[in-house]
Amino acid sequence: MAGSAAYARIKSDVLDIAGRIPAGRVATYKHIGLHLKVMPRHVAYILATLEDLERETVPWWRVVADGGAIGRHQRRDEQMQRLRAEGIVLSPAGIVQDLAVRWIEDILGLAQGRIKAPGAELSAQAFDTQPKTSRSRGMRGKPTSSV
Repeated sequence: MAGSAAYARIKSDVLDIAGRIPAGRVATYKHIGLHLKVMPRHVAYILATLEDLERETVPWWRVVADGGAIGRHQRRDEQMQRLRAEGIVLSPAGIVQDLAVRWIEDILGLAQGRIKAPGAELSAQAFDTQPKTSRSRGMRGKPTSSV
């Protein structure tokens, strides 16, 4: 996937979103992933494998795990130091303490009601899915017997 056109597009989108996060604010892998309709794991991988020039120009440290946790990775200390320098309070375990205040909403499409704030239930609109029914996957749309 890393050499594909799809990967290049997703990486470009992730870097664009990360680049628009202002100092003192954070976004989560999960919500960027929901916005781009990719797995949060892909967002984390892209940011973890940035080249040196990208790491200098893109504020990768402003993207945290769901719930505000700083992941256990080789740049953990640097990420925590950069976040603290921007005024973000972290617990000793490396969790953003005021995530509800520091979380950036408008950059991820919340104004359009696509994604809800951390801790809130995700709406069916986040993935444009239809509500679940009691029918099994292969039986959806087939008539039910009225015995």
